[in-house]
Amino acid sequence: MKAYDKALSLLAVREHTAKEIREKLLKRGYGDEEVDDAISRLVEEGAIDDARYVESYVRSRIRKGGESVRLMSLRLRERGVAKEALDACVKEYGESPEYFEALKKNYGALLLKKGEDGAIRSLMNKGYTLSEIRRAQGKN
Repeated sequence: MKAYDKALSLLAVREHTAKEIREKLLKRGYGDEEVDDAISRLVEEGAIDDARYVESYVRSRIRKGGESVRLMSLRLRERGVAKEALDACVKEYGESPEYFEALKKNYGALLLKKGEDGAIRSLMNKGYTLSEIRRAQGKN
């Protein structure tokens, strides 16, 4: 199987960044040049798109309510997403009602389990700022 075909099969399962595809193909023994050609072709065809990947990732994380935009941003950078593709989307979602609704829900669940101090600590460990947490508490 060619690197291009293998990359397509990986992308059929879920979105991947170019960096993720590169690592997976190299790990499977494909050569650098073949991997570069496959990735270039997939980017040209729109099969690999960092902006689309960021949007999908962020929406998923917001729905789950488990990560701050700061933590999402860090994890996306580790996955090789370009800063330009990252900044606009993360900023948009960091200010969205969905983001704060998920944070409020997460805070409420943690409050029941750990009390106020424990909930705040847990959320700060997930990268939320104190001002975001205060907003979720309704203390703007």
